[in-house]
Amino acid sequence: MISTTDLRKHILTAADRLDLPLTVTQAGALANFAALEIVTGGDLGTRGDIHLTDCEHAALVGLAAGESAEETGRRICRSEYTIKTHRRTLYAALGAKSGPHAVALAIGLGLLRPAEYEQTGGTAR
Repeated sequence: MISTTDLRKHILTAADRLDLPLTVTQAGALANFAALEIVTGGDLGTRGDIHLTDCEHAALVGLAAGESAEETGRRICRSEYTIKTHRRTLYAALGAKSGPHAVALAIGLGLLRPAEYEQTGGTAR
């Protein structure tokens, strides 16, 4: 199976040959999306209309940053239990089975960008 890095290289090569204005970041996003489409059996496209509440998005950012529910709750002034509820709602909306799965799907769908969770001060675990 091809890696996401190799897929990104192929996308950049194709864009260059076709004279398409594509950045490395855009090629990476396309590679991630394509890889997720392959892994999910093409089910990812049916979830393209997902809209998150501010609290669900904050819970997602906390997951990506490696924060515990308690840490995310402190950061956005909500209880740990509220954050856990937002995470469960988020998993259901994305069809995710775990936190890392939710983060990967969200990145693939464009719901989360690395700059968002790097700024939280959370540490990756």
